[in-house]
Amino acid sequence: MAANSVRRCSYFFLYDGSKVRGEGDPTRDGICYFYPEETPVDKQELLCGQLAGVGRCVSELSSSPVRVLRLHRHKYAIHMRDDFFWALGCSADVPTAGVCELLRQLINVFCFFNGSVRQSYQLNSPETLATRWARYLSYLRPGSSELHQVFSCVRTIDSTNVDPLLLLKAALILQACQHCPLVSAGCILFRGRVVSTQMCPELTVKVMVHERDTYTKSQSPDVAYDSDSDSDPISFTSVFLTRSELQDLHSAPVHRDLRDCYTKKTGVSRTLSQVPSSDSESSELNFSLSHDTSESELSVFSPTTDPPNTRGHSSGSPLFNGRRSPGARENLPEESNVGNLSSREDGRGLEEKSPVVEGVGGQEAEVCGPPPPPSSSDSPESLICMSLYLHRVKGLVLALLVDPDFLNNKASMEEVFHSSLASLNGLEAHLRAVPPVAPAPPVAPYMFAHFDCVQSTMTTNMSAQPGGATEHPFVKATSLLHSHFWKTKTLQEAIIRSAGAAVYGTRSAAQETYFQQHGGLLRNSGIPNHQDSAFSLPTKARHRLLKHGVNLL
Repeated sequence: MAANSVRRCSYFFLYDGSKVRGEGDPTRDGICYFYPEETPVDKQELLCGQLAGVGRCVSELSSSPVRVLRLHRHKYAIHMRDDFFWALGCSADVPTAGVCELLRQLINVFCFFNGSVRQSYQLNSPETLATRWARYLSYLRPGSSELHQVFSCVRTIDSTNVDPLLLLKAALILQACQHCPLVSAGCILFRGRVVSTQMCPELTVKVMVHERDTYTKSQSPDVAYDSDSDSDPISFTSVFLTRSELQDLHSAPVHRDLRDCYTKKTGVSRTLSQVPSSDSESSELNFSLSHDTSESELSVFSPTTDPPNTRGHSSGSPLFNGRRSPGARENLPEESNVGNLSSREDGRGLEEKSPVVEGVGGQEAEVCGPPPPPSSSDSPESLICMSLYLHRVKGLVLALLVDPDFLNNKASMEEVFHSSLASLNGLEAHLRAVPPVAPAPPVAPYMFAHFDCVQSTMTTNMSAQPGGATEHPFVKATSLLHSHFWKTKTLQEAIIRSAGAAVYGTRSAAQETYFQQHGGLLRNSGIPNHQDSAFSLPTKARHRLLKHGVNLL
């Protein structure tokens, strides 16, 4: 595993407390999956037992579920539901928001393809599900740039050299498919990147996870895929959506017979790739921090599923064109210390001290609690079985979420297939012919990163390769600012200043932007100086980033 991967994820496990009830029951009986898999069983038992015990103890004492346990060398994102206990351990310097989001997305991806966790372990062997956990985790771990370890991004094609008409054509293909009433929504991917999608970023990401084995065969955007002439271009797989996700898909503010991609601001289809990004070769996929998590998290643990033909409709959904509007964005949980823990990570004990339990040890852990418990309206809901229809044309993939009845409806299948076949072939040929983007200048007068919280996309002028000496301080400052924004809802602007550099950060409900000017900074004496050019960064950022399509005015 690459160095960045190790930094991103050190440990991950799922523990089922229902299998360990008595003191004589071995802890290993409750371990459903543990990464790294080569970890000795006794060490697995020690870590699982201690973290699960501390997490549940503190949760009961504080009447609030634990979200993060912070140790000296690692931090662990925690999720508990019924008897299941998940923990994802990362390096202590990884942003807390990123660790919690990675764990949440990992659980949701598993449930998207397997259904409820409890039912999955009743229907499949632990070995089979361990393979699936490993596959999803391997997809989330890698990253080619430090910046993409800070944010959760949907990878989109770089539209710098792409004719906008091709993006329009992709949107029209999706709308044509939706003429079939059994098709809920879809997206088009090219070499592992989004060309156009009608789904919210989180659903789009789940579909992309399924395509990992296809697009990772290409390491460069100018390398075409070779299709197997004997393979079937059409395939299906069962997926599971929450009721709210399905309602969001069916609540688009445009009637099916009036779909047009340029219907003012209410078009059903949107193209995520309209913002150019220099990260054309990034291999990391991260996930959005901007979407409502409570209902999705609560729903994936139900042991039952609704009949396949259950469909929800809601005219008051916060989704707008398949995405959540900035006004509907749920605030992420703030960190708050509800107790200090004394621990040893060398396997010799994890003990609590005041105000939880008195104990001894040389390292401290921080426990983070979420906002007040959700209301009764956010009670667990059952998952709804759907089908994922996939039509591959070399490096291009048309993915559609369809009702299970679609598989038995020959007329609908033929309609979707024949109405999109020629257009997909033409779109693939044109996208394959797009020349690669010219590399950015080795030294730019400034660096910036702009994260769209609504579409979960990143725009930056940094290289796609692992950061060097000039980029690392910017990424570190960006990570720190992002963590402060995540923890402090009222914070909107901040400047981080060192002796020779300064980074400006600003955020709103819809976006986060970070900017650093190279050179020209006065040395910092430790006392605020009104002549310090760091205070001119907000003005410079507003002017310089306009040409990149980033409006901070």
